[in-house]
Amino acid sequence: MQCSSVLYESVASWRLRKGLPAKGREYGPMTDLPDWSYADGRPAPLQEAKKKRIKLQKEYMDNIIKLSKEVDKCFDLNRQKAATEEANRKKAIQNRLKPKGERFS
Repeated sequence: MQCSSVLYESVASWRLRKGLPAKGREYGPMTDLPDWSYADGRPAPLQEAKKKRIKLQKEYMDNIIKLSKEVDKCFDLNRQKAATEEANRKKAIQNRLKPKGERFS
């Protein structure tokens, strides 16, 4: 059992050094391309595993879009908050009590 885990680690590290996924079935032509097609060139129907991967990728995409919108919203809120604080600071400086007349010497 220990031999197989050592073998897996060495194969995984070799694959990672070569720029490949650690496991051979994560992505690449063996998983992304269809197994066969019709002789007239029509594509083969999608397999269940491919449909699951497409669905998972769509969920990832939707989640990324949602999170990036949240980040953009936070940036906008932070920018608005800074602008209102700056406006309040300028207003406070402008409304500060000012001396009237000339000073006695």
